[in-house]
Amino acid sequence: MNINFEPESGAEITLSAPTSVSAIDQLLDVEDAGWYLNWLAWLCSQLPNAKAALVVSADQGGTFQSRAIWPELERTHDQLLLDAATATLDKKTPLITPVDDAIHQIGSYPVFVQGDLRAAVTLLLVAKDESDLQYSLAVIEYCCGWLELKLARAQLSDFNQQNTRQQLVIESIAKLLGERDFEHAALRFVNLMATHLHAERVAFGFIKNKEVSIHSQSDSSDHGKKYELVKLTNKALQEAVDQQESVIWPAREDHHRVTIAHRKLSEVSGQRALLSIPLVDRELCFGALILDRPIDRPFTQAEQATAEALSNYVGVVLEEKRQASLPLYRYIGRSIKNQLSRLIGPGHIGRKVTLFVLLSVSIFLATMPGSYYLGAEAVLEGAELRSIVVPFDSYLQSAEYRAGDNVKKGTLLAELDTRELRLQKISWISQQATSRRQYEDALAKQERAQVQISKAQMERAAAELELIEYQTAQSALVSPFDALLVSGDLSQRVGAAVRQGDVLFELSPSEEYRLALYVDEFRIDDIRESQTGRLVVSAIPDKEFEFTVTRINPVAEIRDGATVYRVEGKPSGDLSMLSVGLEGVAKVYIDRRLLFSIWTRGVKDWMTIQIWRFWG
Repeated sequence: MNINFEPESGAEITLSAPTSVSAIDQLLDVEDAGWYLNWLAWLCSQLPNAKAALVVSADQGGTFQSRAIWPELERTHDQLLLDAATATLDKKTPLITPVDDAIHQIGSYPVFVQGDLRAAVTLLLVAKDESDLQYSLAVIEYCCGWLELKLARAQLSDFNQQNTRQQLVIESIAKLLGERDFEHAALRFVNLMATHLHAERVAFGFIKNKEVSIHSQSDSSDHGKKYELVKLTNKALQEAVDQQESVIWPAREDHHRVTIAHRKLSEVSGQRALLSIPLVDRELCFGALILDRPIDRPFTQAEQATAEALSNYVGVVLEEKRQASLPLYRYIGRSIKNQLSRLIGPGHIGRKVTLFVLLSVSIFLATMPGSYYLGAEAVLEGAELRSIVVPFDSYLQSAEYRAGDNVKKGTLLAELDTRELRLQKISWISQQATSRRQYEDALAKQERAQVQISKAQMERAAAELELIEYQTAQSALVSPFDALLVSGDLSQRVGAAVRQGDVLFELSPSEEYRLALYVDEFRIDDIRESQTGRLVVSAIPDKEFEFTVTRINPVAEIRDGATVYRVEGKPSGDLSMLSVGLEGVAKVYIDRRLLFSIWTRGVKDWMTIQIWRFWG
């Protein structure tokens, strides 16, 4: 049967289709191992001027490999064909390359499947002119349709296998998660593996002390009580774990693994096909799985891929269930062991650097002494606090100063109204004159009793006058020393009545201060009198002031929700920048001790109290 078609050049070309039913079946059977050679022979039969041909295609990993060379017996042009195929794969376009003479040409044609380069066909042709080359390329383009069909079917088959494999993995994970505990999940796991991969026996074990021991076997197995079989199965599992690779028996041509234990297990079991897969979670091998069935049904590559997918994903879920079922002490011990193995083993540079830095800092803190300063909140107060009080009931006549003003000694701070005192003074002067006349009359009449009465009245009047004079002198309230008015603002009370004993002003010496520190109860035992320290106030954070501890108040008080003790100190040096009421942070020098002891003092004290509270 002949087929006519028109290539892109427009010339009509006639090709012969495969003449026999067997030839057609060979081209349609894309799974046939000799398909590439059959197809290449058919292609060259359409081109009488073809001298040699080569076809390369990509495997599942994307690596291009030579699939067939025609003719099989004559291999003199292999290197020319391979170089042309490599150039076509690099440029992804059809190429015509002349050979040494003008007649021989190499034609190379790329094959794409859904936009991806999947194969390349290269032929050595005898072409007398350009029309022969056009005709040859047209034939190659037509025949490559069969190759593209095979590759598309292979890609579709791979996709279907992956889809089926993913569905099996998802269903298996869902079934394992539905089990109530680890033992039931392990049994379900081996039974699922036996069902999906048509295995008569499935066994898996976990690694303990670097050796694998069987934990569970599928319920279809009747070998569980045979000691020799269990021993050989453990060795086969250990063989797969040691190599960190899947081991299959009988071994395929592309399978380069040590299979000594598997071969012996197969012989003892009566010639069985075996497949062992190590179980790995985050680069840590925790167990292995082995599948067993008759040797006349060996495991294929597709079945091996399915088994590895189920083991890698479902096995991790099973391992998580096993870890969750471990006692707390074993779980903690395993975690510590894993962390130590990562620190000691290869890799994990970040962990090693972090550990080195922590060890270096710890050694430095444990060997290097430093100055121990105790910090506390501090408030600056006046060294002496003097109150100016009202000496007698009166009215406020004047007040020119208020809190915050600096005053000199003898400065008039306020003045009381003395009009009532002057009236009382006039009254007592008049009464004193009257008593004197009565006294003189009684003395002239020698009335002794009246003399004593008049004399007493005269003395009382004199005392009252003396008191009035004293009160009048006290009506002017003056500063007893150079001071700062700490409190008192009477500018709004001029003319108001004041009572005897009312505090009008509070004064503090302007150049003398005392420092009040509020030390936490956990640190008060470190404070001693005459210790020195440094003060930094919030208003002047860039300047330090020296002070000396002068008094420790033995009575605790509550300040901002904490129990503290009041400690007093005396500042020294240039205090002109300070003012009463300034707050800041004071640090008292205690002694020199190790930095580790300084930084862990609070944690140590807290833990000591807690231990004493529960077990003391």
